[in-house]
Amino acid sequence: MYMLPGFTTYQEIDGAITVRSEIYQSEIEISDPDIKEEFYQVAQKGCDVLNTPMTKVLHEQKLLVDESDIKDCLDEYRSVLDKTFRVTLMPTEGCNFRCPYCYEDHLPTTMTRHLFEQILAYISDQCTRFENVILSWFGGEPTLCADNVIEASSAIRELREKHGFHYQSSMTTNGYLLNEKLFRELYTAGVTRYQITIDGRNHDRTRPHVSGRGTLEVIMKNIASMTRLPKDVDFHVTLRHNILSGDEDYEWYDHLAEVIGADKRFSVFVKPVGDWGGDSVKMLDICPDSEKDGLVQRHVEYLGKIGLQCDNNVKEPFSNVCYANYPNAMIFRADGKIEKCTIALDHPMNKIGYVDPKLGVIIDQDQQKRWGFHGYRETCAKCTQVTSCLNMKCSKNRIIDGIDCSVCDDFIPQTFLR
Repeated sequence: MYMLPGFTTYQEIDGAITVRSEIYQSEIEISDPDIKEEFYQVAQKGCDVLNTPMTKVLHEQKLLVDESDIKDCLDEYRSVLDKTFRVTLMPTEGCNFRCPYCYEDHLPTTMTRHLFEQILAYISDQCTRFENVILSWFGGEPTLCADNVIEASSAIRELREKHGFHYQSSMTTNGYLLNEKLFRELYTAGVTRYQITIDGRNHDRTRPHVSGRGTLEVIMKNIASMTRLPKDVDFHVTLRHNILSGDEDYEWYDHLAEVIGADKRFSVFVKPVGDWGGDSVKMLDICPDSEKDGLVQRHVEYLGKIGLQCDNNVKEPFSNVCYANYPNAMIFRADGKIEKCTIALDHPMNKIGYVDPKLGVIIDQDQQKRWGFHGYRETCAKCTQVTSCLNMKCSKNRIIDGIDCSVCDDFIPQTFLR
């Protein structure tokens, strides 16, 4: 049976149907009324044989495929992940904030110089073996070790110029120390993508400095300085907004829009606060599961209304594949542990290796593979979002939390509206 897989999309505008493959980027347009009618029949029911010009063209362009070949198509697409080296560094686990919903212990552990050099040597060696390299910075608060960030990022950038791999570097930071001077230094070193959390008018309560004072004013000044950088300074900042139950303070977004304006280098991501671990989060008014989707949707709608970019509904290729599920991904912690998931730090199933003072990086390949691809669901073949997640969203649910992942909550089937 030949069918339109989930990664083949179509839309009809002004009497013409555009059919496109999200995997192969092939595209055709159908305007003849009889052929359009035939297309709709095939889209709904599939076909047993390729016996018309339309079905043959669709098949040649890989828009109409044999049902048994869909897995091979997805595997070919997923092979990009096999060619990607994705490493996260936690140069320190100390932090200058004390957020009540944070699950980390914030022990004052910072990488020793010897450990840092061992890790950098390993990363430098691995980079030359891959087509794509993603270097991410996490903590604790990584800007507390800005010198290490700049040194390592600059070294990998130089290797990219020599070997030609595609390189991307990002940082999850509270933004407090990210003034214009440091931002420019990091940008020169190749760090161009950031996630900074700003909790609106609740911010100084949910994200206080370790001294107890507020932090919002300083962070907003830093963000304002970024907006004044020339437009050819190509970076992207995702402003994460963690919301509590009943948080409907949309005026905050009006203020944010005044600061960043129409600068497309900034976007907003709305996330309900969850019980991610620790005791202090229990003092917060966390949004119950039954209310989360509706509350987030109202925030997203308001962001759209005032023209701010929102990342909540972004479904770009691989955008929902968890970093921990990349087959060649790892997190180097400040004490030399090597793990997979930043949400499950210190869990025995999360550890995949360590850095030995003499032998260097030691990886348990069996444990590494446990976190990798775990097969497709039956619904993947017809899901319009399959290229964004490839059934690789969160292995922590399966491996550590023991959650039944046999049913996909995000399945969005094709719809054939006339």
